[in-house]
Amino acid sequence: EDVYRTQLRALLRASAFGDARVMVPLVTCVDEIRAVKTLVKRYMVEFDREGVAYNPDMQIGVMIETPAAALIADYLAEEADFFSIGTNDLTGYTMAADRGNDRVRYLYSTYNPAVLRSIRSVISAGNAAGITVGMCGEAAADPLLIPLWIAFGLGEYSVPTTSVLATRKQIFSWSKADADALAAKAMGLRTAEEVFDCLQAAKR
Repeated sequence: EDVYRTQLRALLRASAFGDARVMVPLVTCVDEIRAVKTLVKRYMVEFDREGVAYNPDMQIGVMIETPAAALIADYLAEEADFFSIGTNDLTGYTMAADRGNDRVRYLYSTYNPAVLRSIRSVISAGNAAGITVGMCGEAAADPLLIPLWIAFGLGEYSVPTTSVLATRKQIFSWSKADADALAAKAMGLRTAEEVFDCLQAAKR
C-alpha cells in the first residue's frame, strides 16, 4: 500500500488537470479492484482535508491480462469503469508459455483458439456492462486479427504511433458483416495454425 499510496495520490492530483485514469494491473479477483477503489476514496478524503483539487469522478479500470480476470470478466465489469486487454501477458499466461523461452515459445500465439475465446468473452462482458473495452499489446495492431476484434466488438485500440495509420486503414477496410462472417469461420477452427491460415487467406 505504501507504493500504491504514492501512485494513486499522484494520479488523483493529476486528475484535476486532465483526463487521468487508473488502470489496475494483474487483477485476479474482485477483491483487488475493490481494494483499490477503497484506497482511492480514502485519499480523496485526505485531499478534502488538505484542500487539494482532484476529479471526484476519476475512472478506475482493470487490465485484463490473467486467465483469472478473463474468467470473471462479467464480475469485474460490475466494479470497473473500463477494461484494457493486455494481449501479450494474457496470451502468455493462458498458454503457460514465456515467449522469451525458446523451449516453449512455439506455444505462444494469440491465434490459439483458447486465447481468442478468452478475448471474445472479455469484450462481450465489458460491452454487456456498458463499459469501454480497449486492447493493448502487439495483437491490437495485428492486421490479421483486426477483423476478429471488430466482430467481437472491441471499442478501443492502443497501438504504437508507427502503427496508427495502418491499423486505422485495416479497421476501415472491413464491414461489420464481413468481419462477423470471417470470425464465425475462424472461431470454428481448432488450432492456431488453422486460424492463422484462415485469417491470412482473408487478408486485405
